[in-house]
Amino acid sequence: MKKLYVLSLLLALATVAHAQRVQVVDVDGLPIAAVCVTNEKGALVGTTNHEGWLENTKGQNHLYFSHVAFKAMDVNMDTIPSRCVVMQDANFQLSELEVKPKDLLYVQTYYRCIYVCDEGPIYFRSGVVDNTYEFANKKVSAKTRSVSRGKNGFYRFIISTLVGRYIDQWARIDTFPDYKRIQKLADKNKVTLIHEPSGRRVVRDSVSVLGYIDEDLQAGQRTTNFDFWGYRDHIKDAEEEAKLRASGKKKKEKKPKYTDENRGYYEVYNVNENGQSRIDDLVMKQALVSGHMEDLDMDYIILFETFTIGRDYIDKKEFKQTRKENEVEMDINELRRLEQNHHIPPLAPNLKAAVDQLFKKELKK
Repeated sequence: MKKLYVLSLLLALATVAHAQRVQVVDVDGLPIAAVCVTNEKGALVGTTNHEGWLENTKGQNHLYFSHVAFKAMDVNMDTIPSRCVVMQDANFQLSELEVKPKDLLYVQTYYRCIYVCDEGPIYFRSGVVDNTYEFANKKVSAKTRSVSRGKNGFYRFIISTLVGRYIDQWARIDTFPDYKRIQKLADKNKVTLIHEPSGRRVVRDSVSVLGYIDEDLQAGQRTTNFDFWGYRDHIKDAEEEAKLRASGKKKKEKKPKYTDENRGYYEVYNVNENGQSRIDDLVMKQALVSGHMEDLDMDYIILFETFTIGRDYIDKKEFKQTRKENEVEMDINELRRLEQNHHIPPLAPNLKAAVDQLFKKELKK
């Protein structure tokens, strides 16, 4: 009888543990990594790994799913017994671009960054970047106009001061995108590209899977997801271990101030029939970091999204005029209008409501 009781208890615990897991996939059944999952209050629940799994829902049943390339969802998990959530493409596309014999390529990007912890969103920053690429010297220049708010003055001051300028930089166009970085690492045999039947190329190093590249020439897009931070950490750990072996010393265990649990970059580029992209072919990108702050015993996530909303070939005179026209006073109302005009996928309703609270004084005007 005692054995039967213990067996029943173990089965019950296994069922509860299994029920805490959720997998997120796209309409083709491919797992979606780096999905931000929050509860009704906008507080962080977790993020999905490279296999699309959120390992622990923390007892939350009504979940909100956010990702730069997919429509935000709110789901009552009781209605999904399979524990598999299917997200729909956001269908955000670039407008057509006519190539002209001009000195500059002008690309306007819109970005938003939200910092979420156990108590919900505590910081939000959003803005527009005017990027120019000068063909003569192959140089990118950028000017950013942004708005930020924190749950209180302390959060806003600390985050804006410490990382605000880096957030602005992440929204710039990149002359060397992630898929090129990964290919360079593969050429040097530092990572391996594993071809799957689905057409996805899985990227891994000697330690673990770090991401993937999906190239759909029929749809004209390349999607890349890769954890560069994890890759660098693996190299750093290997170097430290080699030094310790050489010296005969043992590694001193230090209690970390914070632990990163899921990190990664995600980008989508348009490609031609030969799989090639220009610098202005960036459709969208996302940076995500989630982890745990040991001192405060608090989970956190930084979710950063960028969308290309305008591009053109112009000369320097036209660019000066464009800059002059863009010099409007930035506020949350202007950014909301911009999102609507350019059909930028909205935040999940719970996150939008929480951000509205940060800007409640401005939104009333």
